[in-house]
Amino acid sequence: MTLRFSPALQNFVAAEGSWKDAIDEGSIEIRSGTQPATPDLAVTGTLLATITSSAGTKTNEVRATGVVTLSVGAVSSDTLLTLKLLGVDLLDGTVAFDTSLTVTATAAALKINRNPKNKLVVATSSGAVITLTAQPGIGALLNAAALATTVGGNMVAAVTSTTFGSGTGGSVVGVSAVNGLKLDYNAAAGVITKDTTQTWSGTAVATGTAGWFRYKGSVVDAGALDSSAVFLRMDGSVATSGADMNMSSTSITNAALQTLSSFSFTIPAA
Repeated sequence: MTLRFSPALQNFVAAEGSWKDAIDEGSIEIRSGTQPATPDLAVTGTLLATITSSAGTKTNEVRATGVVTLSVGAVSSDTLLTLKLLGVDLLDGTVAFDTSLTVTATAAALKINRNPKNKLVVATSSGAVITLTAQPGIGALLNAAALATTVGGNMVAAVTSTTFGSGTGGSVVGVSAVNGLKLDYNAAAGVITKDTTQTWSGTAVATGTAGWFRYKGSVVDAGALDSSAVFLRMDGSVATSGADMNMSSTSITNAALQTLSSFSFTIPAA
């Protein structure tokens, strides 16, 4: 068995969310040939089928964003006091002006990401601009959510888009995934399983022999080389027995419906 996790997936589970958070609303590609050495590599072989909810066409998630731009600020008394989304302070503390607005914005983004109470967004900065990106799975839920700041001294924090996910001021409107694969809400003995209310299936788009699969997260992923560790991916082997995905037959015929009757993933105990 050769289950492999992409660097992005490893990083996400280590610092941002659960296994369920990472792969909920995703899809599974069944391909011919031999799986790549690591999931950050581009896909290989022929795409034989894509498994979604009831073989439906998947709408990929778009992660909503909000934008805040710092300005002025010259001394340490010029301070970013709060940065709130839906009334929740993402900073959980203040950020004083330090050296330049670029340095200060970097410090604010780091403080947001280090805040254990923040489960909503990941912050990045470029120059004086702080961009807040919704975590995977949130989809359109935070669209039009209030985004606001308070400051001290001469600091100015311009909320470029006064509502999160508004599509204005450089922000991005969130889109919820449709027909993505869902995991069950609970786990037992470290095992998570598919949502029993869903049928996981897909219509074959080519004829061939299944050799491996790629489980992809909810956002769009064309399967290219991922040198920046962006995409949440899990690759595994396919066979009739003893593989990560066991099929009754690995021979797939174009237009034939492929159904995964069960799915479980065990979190290692040690």
